[in-house]
Formats: sequence, structure tokens, C-alpha cells
Amino acid sequence: MKKIQNYLLMVAMVCGISFAAASCSSNDDNPVIPDLSVAEKIIGKWIVTDKNGQPLSTNKKAVYTFVSTTKALVSVSITSHPEVGKLWCEETETNVAINGNKMTLNSRPDENTTVTEVLNFTDISATEFTANYEITMTEDGKVAKNEQMVLRFTKVTADYSEKVLGLWECESLMGGETYNDANGRLEFLADGTYRYYRKNDDGQWQTITAREFQDYFVDGTLLATRWKNRGDEELREWWEIATLSGNEMVWTSQRQNADGSTFQQEMKWKKVDLNVAEMIMGKWIKSDQNGQPLPTDGKMVYTFVSTTKAYMSASIDASPEVGTHWIDQLEADVTISGNKVSLTSYSEEGATMVVDYIITAIDDKEFTANHKVTIMLGGAEVYVVEDILRFDKLTTNYAAAIVGLWECQEITGGETYNDPNGRLEFKNDGTYNFYRKDDAGQWQVVTTREFQDCFVDGTLLATRWKNQGEAELREWWEIASISDGQMQWVALRRNADGTTFVQGMKWKKVNE
Repeated sequence: MKKIQNYLLMVAMVCGISFAAASCSSNDDNPVIPDLSVAEKIIGKWIVTDKNGQPLSTNKKAVYTFVSTTKALVSVSITSHPEVGKLWCEETETNVAINGNKMTLNSRPDENTTVTEVLNFTDISATEFTANYEITMTEDGKVAKNEQMVLRFTKVTADYSEKVLGLWECESLMGGETYNDANGRLEFLADGTYRYYRKNDDGQWQTITAREFQDYFVDGTLLATRWKNRGDEELREWWEIATLSGNEMVWTSQRQNADGSTFQQEMKWKKVDLNVAEMIMGKWIKSDQNGQPLPTDGKMVYTFVSTTKAYMSASIDASPEVGTHWIDQLEADVTISGNKVSLTSYSEEGATMVVDYIITAIDDKEFTANHKVTIMLGGAEVYVVEDILRFDKLTTNYAAAIVGLWECQEITGGETYNDPNGRLEFKNDGTYNFYRKDDAGQWQVVTTREFQDCFVDGTLLATRWKNQGEAELREWWEIASISDGQMQWVALRRNADGTTFVQGMKWKKVNE
């Protein structure tokens, strides 16, 4: 049965199907139902709530999102079953066909297996629908499984998938024990993972690191989590988000005991206020991405001068998605709402860039955030990326200190575009000169370049230049220090195979 572990058995488990053979009822037993305009009313998000008149436990619920009359997305978490195993389906796509009051959903788990779900609607309104449901699986053209039941769905008017992001602290737990700690914190990240925190012996919150993974999804109001402690079996949890408003969130769940009786659980959560509007002021440099140190060419500096305005600096080399950009103190509009910071900027190319940060931790030295950047051109999205970033606070800005003539003293860590026997002269106008010695040992400015631009923002130094008749080149460094006529640069580089290495340069100021 391994080959049918896709959509059929996902739905089967949701509905508690035993796969016992079912007899067909006579059409005479079914009253004629007028046209219910299913195709007009079905668009939206629905959750399975009842089977054969009985409420479903939360761990058996599924969310169906009908994005059109021909396509639906289904989300469900299913635990171990003798035939199915474990399934984790987040917005799994399936084909839909509607003919009057009849809806058919088809999927093919493999080339020999066909799954057909048929819903004959008996009632549908703006808030719920009821249908006689039949699921059939055929293998090699022969019916292998068939089951019938009555299902009731309710309309989901809220989708908490974005609002749940951030750091939450439990305030109360009612109705019995749960895997979630009543004295814990949960931090939901944009990449579909979460972090779990407990207090250590000193009363400080510490993330639990003894787990192999921690995944979650929110679809509408359904929240599903799964995790695995090292050396143990995978565990799962299911909740419905009853309310999420401002900094308050309430979860509810209907559980079933081994004897078939049911009980209710409830958890209340409060969002941790990180005082972002005050703490975010100042200059920050992007340091880590998804837990890995960023190479210097991927770094960016943000300067928040108020709660409504910031500046961004970055040198972005050519890429298929976003092209090439030179961003030197680009102004951005800022909005801050709780732990969420949004920046909107407009480039010379007519593109709009929206950067969203849901900050999960911040102090006077660093902050971490769920990050999403959207670039729009002509109102259409052309690039979207989501990740987890860490920023370091910058207390020094070397933009003024670097101005002047510098001679290289040493380079370590491999070759670089910058000549280890050269001189660089940084100017106030955002340009620079490059010097080499001629055959007579005299320093001469290189004049074969079409342009030589630079910027320093905080500790980030970016340069770009173009030799006549050649392609543009770029370089990135971080200024480790400038003091007493001495300057040091460092850079983290990435090889083609993904490994990284560190480069360094030392400079001495020339006083002429």
C-alpha cells in the first residue's frame, strides 16, 4: 500500500475511513435537490468539522482552499497508520470538476492508481456546506477501496498564517496536559519552522537545541506542528486558532480519549513585545542568513533614522532575478507595527521593493528576524524571497575616515582585484583613484578605466569599476578598523563549491 500514500489516504485518514466495502444506495432513497449554485459559492477556504453528524477531533481536520472551480489546495497532518504511515501535506494541489451540485476531485498517486472524491452537495450557504461524500480508489482499472459518508464543512474567514509569525509566551493551559509547555515560548518563523524556548536555571529563556527538526503550518485556523527529539519518535500536535488579535492568541482543540470520549483543551498566548520601534534606531549590517554567516558580497546596511524613514546601502551583482544594483543610501519609507518592520523603496529602474521583517529578538547589539523581500515592476511581482536574517548593530561609520590616499601593506587569504602593491585614493564625491608604480618606480594613477565608484556605509566598503572595453567589476570588504593612519579590511568569500574562506588587507595612510 506504500504507493497510495498521497492524497487519497490523506483524505481517508482525515475522515476516519476504515475502507470497509460500502453498498450503493438506490436513487429512490435520495430526494431531488434543486441547483445550489455550488460553483458560485465554493470559492474560498473550508475546514472539515463533522463526519456523519459527529464533530471531528482536531487531529483529523483538514483545510480545503478552492482557488477556482478547477483547482483546490488541501492541508492536513496525519500520524502513523498501518497502511498510510505519516503524511504532512501543506496546500497539496488537486484537480476539481463541478457539475451542478456534484463536485469531483481527482488525483493520481502513481501511474496505476486513481483516486476520485465525489461530493454531492445537499446544502451550501456562505458559512457552511454539507455533502454526501464518496471516495474511490482504483488500481490497474479495478476498484480497490470505496467508502461513503456525510461530511460538513464550515467556511474559514480568517487566515492566521502571517499573524502567527513572531515570538509568543504561554499564559495558561486548560483541559489537560499537552506537548506544548505551559511555561514555554514558541517562535514561529517564516520558513515553516519554529523554535521552542524554556527558562534555564538562571531564569533566562533558552532555545531547545536537542531536536532534529521543528516544522509547522498554519492554514486558515488550523495549526499543525511536528518535531523529533534526537533518538526518539516523531511527535505531532494539532490546534485551532480561535482568536488572534493584536498581541493575544487563543488556541482550542477537541481531543479524543482511548475510550472514545472527548475533551476540550485551550491555550492562551501573549506576543512578546520587543520594543522594536525604540530598539531599531541606528545602523545595522546584515550578518547571517538562515543561520549561516553571509559572505561580504551579500551584506547590506540599514540605517533607521526615525520610525518612518531609513536608508539602505548595498552592491548587488548581476543575478537572473533582480539584475545589478548600486544602492548608496537609498531612502525607504518605514512602518513599524509591534514586532513587524516594513520598508518600501523605489529604484531608478521603476521597481518597487518592499522588505518586511518580523523581528523575533532584538537588543543593543543584534536582532534576528523572519525576512521577506518583494520586488515589483509595473505592479507585478518579479522576485520574492523569504529567509531568516541576523543583523549586527554598527557603532562606527568609516565613511569620513576612509577619505584620503592609502598604500597597501599586506594581503592575506588569496588573490583579489585590489593590487597588493597599489594605492587607493578615496574621495568625498563617491569616486576613487587607483595607482600603480611605473617602470621608474613612480606612482601613476590608472587612467584606463571608464569609472571608479565607491561607498562606505558603517563598516561596509563597496567598489565598482570598468576597464575600457571590458565588463564591469565589483569588490566588497568590511573595514575592521581605522586608527593612527592604519586601516584593516576583512572579507568572507565563497568558493564555487560553497566553501568559504577569509581574506584580509592592511593599508597605511600616505601623507603627501
